[in-house]
Amino acid sequence: MSTQGPGGISMDEFRLMAERAGLGLTQSELEELKPLYELYLPHIEKLHSVELGAEEISLSFQADWPS
Repeated sequence: MSTQGPGGISMDEFRLMAERAGLGLTQSELEELKPLYELYLPHIEKLHSVELGAEEISLSFQADWPS
């Protein structure tokens, strides 16, 4: 089964990506996860296309809750 979905990635390619990531997913799990991957792929591609140069990215998390 190597048909391409609307996101342009075949199930075989998606299976290989999952194996490389060490996920160990079953066929049914792959079939369930692939549409979610294809849904978020355009947003991920936008993030990867940003040229930050020498700038650093940092995140912060405030553990205290507002009163």
